[in-house]
Amino acid sequence: MAAPTLQQPSFLLANLKADATTKPLFQRCQDLVKIIDDYPAKELHLIFPWLVESVFGSLDGVITGWNLRLLHSRSNEYNIAMDFLDPSGPMMKLVYKLQAEEYKYEIPVNYLPGPIKASIQEGVLPDCPLFHNKLHFPLSGVLTLNLALMQVLNFPQGQHGSTTDNAYFVLVDTYLKYFLPTEGSVPPSPFSDSRGSVTAPSPRSPSVSFAGYGVHSPSLLKHHIFHQPSVNADPAAQEIWRSETLLQMFVEIWLHHYSLEMYQKLQSPQVKLALLQYRLSMSSMPCQPHAPPGSGTLHTYQEPFSPTEEHVLVVRLLVKHLHAFSNSLKPEQLSSSPSAHSHAHTSPLEEFKRVVVQRFVQQKLYLFLQHCFGHWPLDASFRAVLETWLSYIQPWRYTGEKVNPQPDQNRTVPDKWASFVQENLLMYTKLFQGFLNRAVRTDLVNAKNALMVFRVAKVFAQPNLAEMIQKGEDT
Repeated sequence: MAAPTLQQPSFLLANLKADATTKPLFQRCQDLVKIIDDYPAKELHLIFPWLVESVFGSLDGVITGWNLRLLHSRSNEYNIAMDFLDPSGPMMKLVYKLQAEEYKYEIPVNYLPGPIKASIQEGVLPDCPLFHNKLHFPLSGVLTLNLALMQVLNFPQGQHGSTTDNAYFVLVDTYLKYFLPTEGSVPPSPFSDSRGSVTAPSPRSPSVSFAGYGVHSPSLLKHHIFHQPSVNADPAAQEIWRSETLLQMFVEIWLHHYSLEMYQKLQSPQVKLALLQYRLSMSSMPCQPHAPPGSGTLHTYQEPFSPTEEHVLVVRLLVKHLHAFSNSLKPEQLSSSPSAHSHAHTSPLEEFKRVVVQRFVQQKLYLFLQHCFGHWPLDASFRAVLETWLSYIQPWRYTGEKVNPQPDQNRTVPDKWASFVQENLLMYTKLFQGFLNRAVRTDLVNAKNALMVFRVAKVFAQPNLAEMIQKGEDT
């Protein structure tokens, strides 16, 4: 079959832009499928930035894209969008095709999520390997990303839907299940670079220990996998690298709040007092007061991060899936030591499952929830935050095991979860105290608010849980 006659790249892009205003979504997707199949990477990479923006919207919010948050299963365009954006669909096929050629794209730092942007502008590299070797100080104002990272960066941004059954939430769930499977393995990329697979970022030394937790490791991959030369790369390890990349970006976009340096500054008694006084005044007023100009310490440490209810719901979706993913670890691997001697007998995916919760979300989720507990309005919308917290501290709910049908309060928490409770002690103690501080200031005559108190009491009343928490505090 003869190769298709290629248009000039400028004409291809111009035609696609024109079609975007005249053709229905179904026809545009059909055209894109043919273009992705027929055109070489050197032509396709010129249309990719436009395509990402036309689908997911622009980082500056000017272009709304396909409005995934407004697409529901009853919509005619829902299935069209889902098929095109499926992890094994045309859009990801394009990503793999271009990634094999290692094309890079520049993203203005100014369009990154607020906390990440602030960290970079202050000259502090975000504690995430995704940004290493992609920023240069003094800052040039742009971040250079490969294709997969560019798409993922646009994907989680600015979604504010009202329900969890829209295309955005369903796609997040689909991508998590595809790249972090509880059964089987991650499907291989349909394209491979002739020079080997994608090279992972270079290593960094472990960061400062986080009070109440263990030392944070910059990447969960084993050293011999993570730094393996690309030419001789283990295919299984490279598939895990794809999974890690997706998860790192989701975590960085959804959970990044404070750097550890900022967290440590916030432990200052003066800062704590100023923030406490401000929060008390805020909770007693119908409208949130603005920090007065020149308010010194308080003004310096005001958090710019204001997650929405929808933001929290997608974080809960992530938490629940990571628990299910981690709990799908094969029984013979559960007791294995994560030492170098066991690496030869542990698949990359199983090693991934073993450490993913602790090394990816533990610290950032704690800070995220702590922030929400301290800043969220004293109303029923806090239920989204509450359920995210309760989901995280009950990993035994996501084991996939069939249990005898009995009331939750009569189910004894198995002893095997004692180590999880101890490793996440602040989640059970400090956040519980934070909830009580909110509860005493909440209108409990309101049935929805009273239900939240009941939910927490029910969870902490589970047999054996209080003993695990007490034992963790005593050690």
